[in-house]
Amino acid sequence: MIRIAICDDDLNFLDSFERLLTRSFANVGQRPMISKFSEGKSLIKKVEKENQIFDIIFLDVEMPGVHGFIVAQRLREVSPPFILVFTTYIENQSREGYLYGAFRYVFKNNLEDEISEAVASIISKLDNWTDNQEEITLKCRTSGVLENVTMKKTDIVFLQTEKTRRVTLKTTYSEYELLVKPLSEYAELLDPSVFVSIMRSYLLNFNHVEAIEAGSFILTGGLTVPLGIKREARNASMEKYLKFLEERI
Repeated sequence: MIRIAICDDDLNFLDSFERLLTRSFANVGQRPMISKFSEGKSLIKKVEKENQIFDIIFLDVEMPGVHGFIVAQRLREVSPPFILVFTTYIENQSREGYLYGAFRYVFKNNLEDEISEAVASIISKLDNWTDNQEEITLKCRTSGVLENVTMKKTDIVFLQTEKTRRVTLKTTYSEYELLVKPLSEYAELLDPSVFVSIMRSYLLNFNHVEAIEAGSFILTGGLTVPLGIKREARNASMEKYLKFLEERI
């Protein structure tokens, strides 16, 4: 069952949006469990203190008290990965929301049409998560000994090459030293739409980006990867990430 949270300070909107979501997901054969929150603090408490896990969070941007972007930032810090959808009347905020790992926006002034399209893209993303559980076997050096290690591609957070030519692989649960090869050779084994070259030193799985903060990608497990040293490199990294997000809308 898909677990959904809706957070909005407008109680009338909460009720009508719940009904609309229920109907839209029913149209694609899903019966989600929907939880409603009228403020960001209560949603954060539910996730952080009560360990509630949500697959999808619909979050209002403009809320009194704690702004939606701040709520999103905190949720990224305390929650397992989830699909984040911002709801708003203000269309020019869309680019900023991607800094917090937004999957897409739903604009309230065209809600009926927007939500049908959003649900279709969300279901597609959830299906891709399931389909992309393909495994890969790589030669890794452990205590000086080479051995084959098999892992899910979705568990790979990034590969990094250093000046010493050492190649490090970070997964969601461990770190490995790989055989010395150009990152381009490892890239051929992975999905190029997901694993993207950053500064020619990283091969980053964009699905593990949870936010962008202080010039770095914030990743699953609190890992970080810099966008770049120079402004041009940072801008190039940001454009790659925004393109990745836009292609999934």
